[in-house]
Amino acid sequence: MERLGDDELALVLRSLDHWRDRKSCTRVCRQWRRIEALTRTSLRVIDPFSLPQFLPRFPNLTALRTDTPISDAHLHLIARFCPDLRSLIFNVRRSLTDLLEKPQSDDLTDAGLGALALGCQKLQHIALRNRRGVGDSGVVELTKHASDLSDIDLAWCSKVSDRAVAEIGNLTSLSVLCLRGCFLVTDIGLTHLANRPSSRTLTVLDLSECDRITDAGVCQLKMLPCLEKLSLADCGPKVTDVGGSAIASIGSLRSLDLSWLINLSDATLLELSRKCKKLEEINATGCELITGAGVLAFSNHASMKNLLLASCYSVSMEDVVQTVRASPSLRYVGLDKSLRGWMSSSAQENIDPVCEIHWL
Repeated sequence: MERLGDDELALVLRSLDHWRDRKSCTRVCRQWRRIEALTRTSLRVIDPFSLPQFLPRFPNLTALRTDTPISDAHLHLIARFCPDLRSLIFNVRRSLTDLLEKPQSDDLTDAGLGALALGCQKLQHIALRNRRGVGDSGVVELTKHASDLSDIDLAWCSKVSDRAVAEIGNLTSLSVLCLRGCFLVTDIGLTHLANRPSSRTLTVLDLSECDRITDAGVCQLKMLPCLEKLSLADCGPKVTDVGGSAIASIGSLRSLDLSWLINLSDATLLELSRKCKKLEEINATGCELITGAGVLAFSNHASMKNLLLASCYSVSMEDVVQTVRASPSLRYVGLDKSLRGWMSSSAQENIDPVCEIHWL
């Protein structure tokens, strides 16, 4: 077989998706190893300390991932050699004990994030879950230089506050924002988010475990006309039916997580069933004030598919069965195991073909 030219070989290698196939190609000869590196667009970094040795080989990366500690010096290196990055996933898994400790001295900080933002201005998706060295100044630099960001995940970045959220609000392409566990975020941050350019493009917003949020901030969310998925899970007792009724004004909602909001009642579900005609999923786990009246409100709802009602002890089986039978679109209901004994076998058989019951 005649020796393939670089262009022809590049066409062949670009058709290979599996990493094992690409790795095998690097062992054929030096040419194949060089062209494989030039056509590689994504990379998972297992050992960041090896970055200086191998990163210069991959000048066309658009996606980079690692779940290990990575230093500011490494981020400077990435900014230098990977200017075309579109996706950066630096999530790290940590136990609750780890989360309560100080950030590791060798992990990234705002300084490194600022350098990365300056060198990688084409970023569109960035995920920094549990990176405890990330705070407001790094996020501000990120939004300033990478203005095309559309997907930001800052879950459990405990230094992120309203200042960062205000700057995120200035992005004009933002569609997904996760602030889960960012407990410094308050109503002030939500007000900025709802009154800045990102309010017109945001479709997914996760505020779960942001327990400084109150009804005043939640009411601002009705200014997000394109919002389709919203999580307020575990946001604390200061979110009540006042906020719940306000978000019912978001007609575009499809998925809503209200779990463990102990001061939400049937009033919120009644408003949601009346105004949110596109709503397909509600998680009301742990909302103990909800009764059968709230569940029955979704009888004949045109779009509702999934209802999660675990730990809703005032909901009866009769109400659930009646709702399921009157709702042709309903496909899944999650109920507390304590209700299982109250459901007759005949009732179970009658609704099984229509809707799946799970005991949680």
